[in-house]
Formats: sequence, C-alpha cells, structure tokens
Amino acid sequence: MILSYYDRPSSIWRCLAITLLTITLVGCSEDKTPWQLHSEQGTTLMEQGKFPEAEQELNAALELAEKFEGPDPRLTQSITNLAILHNAKGEPEQAEALLQKAVAIQEQGPKPQSAELAASLSNLGALYVTQKKFDQAQTSFERALAVREQALGPDDPEVIRDLENLAALFVRQSQYAQAEPYLKRVLDSRERTTGTEAPELIEPLNNLALLHRAQEQYDQAEALLLRALAIKEKQIGLTNPHLLGSLNNLALLYSTAKQFPQATPVLERMLTISEEGFGKEHPRVAIILNQLGEIYRLQDQPEQAIPLIQRAIAIIEKAEGPEHSSLTGPLNNLALLYVTTGQYEKAEPLFQRTITLTEQTMGKDHFRVERALRNYTALLRKMGRTEDAVTQETRANAIHEKNNPPVTSSPG
Repeated sequence: MILSYYDRPSSIWRCLAITLLTITLVGCSEDKTPWQLHSEQGTTLMEQGKFPEAEQELNAALELAEKFEGPDPRLTQSITNLAILHNAKGEPEQAEALLQKAVAIQEQGPKPQSAELAASLSNLGALYVTQKKFDQAQTSFERALAVREQALGPDDPEVIRDLENLAALFVRQSQYAQAEPYLKRVLDSRERTTGTEAPELIEPLNNLALLHRAQEQYDQAEALLLRALAIKEKQIGLTNPHLLGSLNNLALLYSTAKQFPQATPVLERMLTISEEGFGKEHPRVAIILNQLGEIYRLQDQPEQAIPLIQRAIAIIEKAEGPEHSSLTGPLNNLALLYVTTGQYEKAEPLFQRTITLTEQTMGKDHFRVERALRNYTALLRKMGRTEDAVTQETRANAIHEKNNPPVTSSPG
C-alpha cells in the first residue's frame, strides 16, 4: 500500500491546553519593600535562567514573609515562586512539596474557600500533569473548580480556565467523553455572558468540535464548526485571511470523515482567499495547493491534482529553496499521482528526492523516512525490480524496529 502524506499525525487540540505554573505578579510601587525587591529580582533572574542566583533571592523573600504577622498572602506567594523555580530546574518533587505547603496554609486561613486557594490547587494540578500523575491532577483541578466557583461565581474567567484544565486533562488521556461536559459548560457560560453570536464563542465552539471529531461524531463537529465560521464571517467579512483557520478546521473534518466532495469547495475557497490576501507565490498558497491536490487524488482525479501539486512544489522551491523540509509532502504526493497514472519513470526520482530530503531534515530514523521507503518499495515492485524493492523494504523495516522495539516480559 502506498501511503499519502496528507493524513499525517496531527494534534486534535489546537487552542486548549493546561496552563502550567505561572509567576505571580509582584505589586509595584515607587518605595518597594525588601520583600518586593527580593521577589522581583528572583523572578527576573529565574526568567533569565540564572537559577542559583534566583533561588538565593527567592529564599530571602520567603524568610522575610515568614516573619510577617497573621495570615499574609505574601507567604504563599513566596512559596509558590520557589515552587516555580524548582519546577523550572527539573525538580518536580521539591515543587510539589512547596505547592502542597501553600495549599495547607491557605486551607488553615480565615477564608479557606478563597480564590487564592483555588489558584494554588490549580498550580498543583498542572504540576501533577507534567509528572503524569493524572489522578492527583484531576483531584486538584476538581477542588480548584469547586472552590473558585463558590468564591467567584460560575461564569468568572478563572472558573472557565478550571473547566478547560479539566477538559484538557481528559483529552490528554484520550478520555473524550469525560472531557465533553466541561467544554459544554465553557460554551454555555460564554453564551450567557457574551450572547450567542459573539466572537468569544469561536474558541469554545472549535474546541468542542475538535472533541467531537476525535470521537468520530462528524455531524456534531460540522454543526459547531459552521457556527464558528458564520460568527467569524459576520465579524470580519467573507474574504478576510483570518477566516483560513476556521475553514481549515472544516476541511480537515471533511477529510477525516472521508467526505472529500465536501472538502473540495472549502479548500478552493481557502485557495482564493490566500491568493488574494498573500499573493499567488506565497508559501501559504503552496500548503493549500498541496491539500487541494491531495483531495483530488483521493477522489481519483489525477488530472486536476497533478498541476496543483506541481505548482505547490514550484512555489516552495522559489520561496524556501530546493531542500526545504516542507517539500517532502508535495514531492511524495506528486510521486503517488505519477504512480496512479502509470508514469513510473517520473515517480521514481521524486520518491528518491523525498527520502533524501526527509533524512536530511528529520533524521535517518524518522517515521516519515520509513513511510517514503515503503512508497518507493511499492513502486519498485510495480516496475518489476524485486531486488531493489527488497533493499528498500529492509531499510524501512529496520527503521520501524528501531522506533517500535518489541515489548518483552520480565522473567517470573
């Protein structure tokens, strides 16, 4: 089987991601206290990668904060800043202990259900995600959501972030059904606060659509993407290049669902917008030409596909040079078209060039090298060159074995 570069691995998640630890902003004034000076200097040094000096400053700030009377937010802020530092240094255990300490201090304070406690719980959850401690992360995020919702109300932006964190956590584990109610809550909240046609709805609509696409619920995903597109069109017009992201999401949905006739006019519209917005020789135009050409190939229409992909290659070579990594996909796809039309002599040098470029730009053991080798092997067999085919197939098998070592059980 000859493989296309069109259906390549891609992230289903575009906008939504768990926000990892962030530095709490230190208040500014003309007459800064020693605690402020140490904190600001420590965070600045941390951002510069000067970890030993940063740790010294942040420890000095913590020592001062520990002497403040009564419950003081500067104490938990100092602890959190140190946790961020240890996380940046690759010391998650120390960061975890510090964040747990911050949570404990806030739980014992006069307002145990405060937004500050929720922030510490959210930070702790994000740290657990980086450690792949997903159960603990879920517990922390759920507590953060409950505390923050009680303290700030269901539609506060920070509550929305908690909902998105939980959704992203489940998506990371491919637990799409569990993520869905949180994304629906985000969308419902945005609709309540902004109305049903506000631009702020585009992101949650897209995120929920991508989730449905991952679950192969294509009709639901299509309805959401069309709604997001309509909102954006009303906001910026029908030919604005900023529509390309929404149109691309829709084209990818149709392609994933193998609804190629529906994908074709969407990509044609993208091509027109890109040519008018960026010029006919822009690399962005080449990307869409390759996508459109591949859609035509998948519909057994090589006569429409070949000139599109030829044009894409010419644009990339002119703009980026003849050895740019973005050429590997179009070269492979053009070779596939030549195979389909029986033009084996034209396909062979393209497969060879694809292999060489992929090795140069992605490494000799990259999975794309294996894919290109298998495409070349299939062509060689069609040409009756069995010995050459075995040579290329052996190389492909070696890459596959290196990237997918066999799982062996431990002796009992």
